[in-house]
Amino acid sequence: MIRLFITLPVTVALIIFAACNQAPVELSWLQWKWTSSPGVLALLVAALFYATGSASVWVVVLRQIRRARRAEQELRALRASLPDTDAPARTPGLTSAPANSPMLRAHVAQQPVETAPAPVAEPAPEAAPQPPALPRPPEHS
Repeated sequence: MIRLFITLPVTVALIIFAACNQAPVELSWLQWKWTSSPGVLALLVAALFYATGSASVWVVVLRQIRRARRAEQELRALRASLPDTDAPARTPGLTSAPANSPMLRAHVAQQPVETAPAPVAEPAPEAAPQPPALPRPPEHS
């Protein structure tokens, strides 16, 4: 979106410049000479720089994509070379439980989990008797 805010005004300014400067002018660079309007020359130079900038950005992007693919291949190779030591400790149903958790041990042993008894709450003392509620006043329509 930011590129649009930069590219659009520059492009509009170049188009206005090209429309205002249509008279042919003799231009020279080193030993070459030619006749062209300054507006067309400005548009051609802008297009050349735009293409050069786009190509340089794509070179960097393609290099990063290549690095990411190489890193993924290395990661797959490293994961494949890891020993599968804790496979028997994990069961398919409890993959998120730590290997030494009581829940997992109970699940493997097919025993219910032993839990501490919950503390028994003492009953609340009887509250003082409440006075009877006052009657509501009649509503006026």
